Formats: sequence, C-alpha cells, structure tokens
Amino acid sequence: MYRQSFLLYIFIVAFIPAIGQVQTSELILKSGSEKSIALEFDNDTYYYTDYYYTQGIELDLILPGFNSAFLKHVFPKAPENRKLFTGISLAQRLYTPKNIRDTLVQFNDRPFAATLELDYFMISRDELSGLRFTGRLRVGMIGPIAGGEQLQRKIHEWIESPDPLGWDYQITNDVILNYELFVNYPLYYNSSSIFGFTGGLRAGTLFDDLGIGVNAAFGKNQFLSNTSSIVPRSDSHRKPTIFFSADTYVKLVFYNATLQGGLFSSNDPYVLTYKEISKMVFTVNATVGIIWRGVSLSYGYNLLTRELKAGLSHSYGSAMLKIYF
Repeated sequence: MYRQSFLLYIFIVAFIPAIGQVQTSELILKSGSEKSIALEFDNDTYYYTDYYYTQGIELDLILPGFNSAFLKHVFPKAPENRKLFTGISLAQRLYTPKNIRDTLVQFNDRPFAATLELDYFMISRDELSGLRFTGRLRVGMIGPIAGGEQLQRKIHEWIESPDPLGWDYQITNDVILNYELFVNYPLYYNSSSIFGFTGGLRAGTLFDDLGIGVNAAFGKNQFLSNTSSIVPRSDSHRKPTIFFSADTYVKLVFYNATLQGGLFSSNDPYVLTYKEISKMVFTVNATVGIIWRGVSLSYGYNLLTRELKAGLSHSYGSAMLKIYF
C-alpha cells in the first residue's frame, strides 16, 4: 500500500509541477449558489487500515445570512470582482494508534484523540482572476468530551469488529480555538480548468503550521469565470458532468494538539514531545466527482507522509454529498 501511495504521489507531482488533515482547494462550481449543504465522511478502512486519522464526519452549511456575521471581518478578501461564500460546519474527528486492541499505552505511536468543532468559514473569490482567500475559525473541544470513544465503539459494534481499547489513555479535555487562512493564486484560470499555487497558515490551540503547494481542477464549463452571477440550480447541469481536482501540499509543523496534547492541559496519560513529531509533512489529494441538477457526489483519495518520526505514511478516503439550492 505504501508503494502504491508513493507512486500516486509521484504521478501527481510529475503532471502538476510547480489543500480534518489534507489541505485541499475549495471547488466553487457554476452550479453553486450562495446556498448549499454538504455532508463529508472520512475513513481509512477504504484502504484496509484502522489507525491514525481513522474517521471524520463534517456537515457544512453555506447561506447568505452568514455574510453579516461579524467574524467575516477577521479574514482578508479578494480586492476586486468579489464573491463571498460564508458558512458554518460541525465536525468530529477521531485519531488512534496503530493497535487499537491493546489495553496498554502504545509508546512511540499516536495517542488516542478526538475533536468536536463548530467552525465558521469564508471563501472570497475574484471571479475574473480566480484569486481566492479561504478562512476558517475553529471553535470546539479536544478530549473525551468530543465523544470519539463512544462513536468508534458503537460503529465497531454495528460492523461486528473487535472493540477498540485504549481510549482510557486518550488526550484529556482542552479547548480548540484556531485561526486558518489559505490563499490560492491561479497561474491559469478559465471556466473549465484552474491551476495555481496555494499558501496557508494555521495558528491556535489545535494546529500551528505553515504550508505551500500546487493545485489543479478540471471540468467542462464548471468553474466561475468572467461572470457576475451564479447559475440557478434549476438551469444548471441538465446532463451529468464530471469534475476532477488534485492538490499537493507541504507544511512546516510547529504544534499539533492531536499528537502533543492540548495547549492548556498538563495531565495527559500519554502524548508525544515536539522532538518526536515530524516537522515537515507532505499531503496529497485527488478527487473525482459528478454533478447533476445542483447535486454533486465526489470521492477523494488522501495521503499524508508520517506525522510522527516513528510512524508511517497514511491514506484515507473522503466521500462527499453536496446539494446547491
């Protein structure tokens, strides 16, 4: 599996030369509107593993009413021909060591951790140039209060899989307050394709890192370009249309609470030290999807190089259903 993941990474980098976990580009499609709802489910069992970032679920809601939220003023915006998409998301994510069946602490491995967040996000895009700013403010909790243990055990009970043990040693309760900003600068942009650079920073109590990458997206007459309005759902994509995107991103890691414990807690049963985590992590995403009459369904492959020095690279899948209305 590692060899296949590495070959996929080389393929993407070679053909797209110089975006949770994996930083990916936001896809704003012509069929989109200022109103949409999306459900995304991440899981690594697609690739016959059950460890590290093992599961995540996120519900996103974009509505014009969120444009008036005072929080939008904390993010920079595209200077001209601006279109804003603002929304909130509810997300839960689970992290485990490689062996989830051992009742003892798994030293030199990832600690058990779970997060629960209610986030505010804003996407600001110059419709003529394609320049895009994506900001996110994460608010929530890490620790037992996030309910990761209960959810994973219940799912394993449903699928008749062995009970995950070791949650007694999970990272303790702490607050999540994180500021994130990503800038996508297109080198080439039209209604059917996008190619450009991504730069990003994350700072706060959950993640602290800086990154840079490249991204590309393709789809016949899919993307906003040289237009001042959004095509209504009833008038868009009367025939199913395919879209594709790919991202590669490298980040310099300063702090990761899911590995090192919360910023304010000091009684974690087991966490990693800064010396034990990887200071540089590469991520890759490749997504294919179909959109028809304002409804899109997509699947993404995600790869992370090792996040801890004693660890392995990791792959997981992301399935998303999005409805524009």
